[in-house]
Amino acid sequence: MSLNAWIIALNPENPVALELKRTLEGQGIVAQIQPAVDGRKQMPALQGRERLSQDKAVIYRRMPLTSAEVGCYLSHYRLIQQAYDQGLSHICLFEDDVVAEPGLGDLLRGIVQLDENAHLVRLMSLKIRKRKIVQTLPAGYTLVRPLRGAVGTQGYVLNRAGMKKVLDFGATVYMPVDKLYDNFFLYGLNCFSVEPHAVYEISRTTTVTKSKLAAKKNWMVEVRWRMNKLVRSIRRKLHYLAKHNEYH
Repeated sequence: MSLNAWIIALNPENPVALELKRTLEGQGIVAQIQPAVDGRKQMPALQGRERLSQDKAVIYRRMPLTSAEVGCYLSHYRLIQQAYDQGLSHICLFEDDVVAEPGLGDLLRGIVQLDENAHLVRLMSLKIRKRKIVQTLPAGYTLVRPLRGAVGTQGYVLNRAGMKKVLDFGATVYMPVDKLYDNFFLYGLNCFSVEPHAVYEISRTTTVTKSKLAAKKNWMVEVRWRMNKLVRSIRRKLHYLAKHNEYH
């Protein structure tokens, strides 16, 4: 099985992205810089079955998505669609502000050899969660399975089954892209991580602006948000019960 690595960049001449590409190629990984969807100035136009639901966004987090958040989401979603349409068995996506740790190429080749139940493997997690150690991986890395969302889309690998799940559930946009993966229990996406981090993020000013204004607060918004949060909590617990043996 082969693995393509795509680096998402608004600026194809971004020196960090170019260095990551050289590093990956030097370790035997086919790497390309792919254009991001630019949502910095206006809301991106939707394509195909993509739908934007600001009403669901408000229910989910009490505020709408910004155009930059939608652009970031679609940057990932459309490349996953492209990889799926091309018949790829795996796709590795990187954001353009990450640097590779040693042994990344060997690690990626090891991830490709995992069984088909490893839908998504994060190469970097912003939060350390309670997790199960699954197995060792090449280059001194360990595969773990967090019980909750580990946060972040700096770098990750999706297999074909995982692509299909993300494409089907994620066609309606109403949460940031990392939350799409952190709500894995809503649509049966098996999420794993590697330890230690295989990439790290360079600190810089992000182009993905977040909404600072909550939706106009009223009792209906508050009730719908709380009910949605309760339902997701129940579904998460039911997911854990159904997969208890896998997690423990």
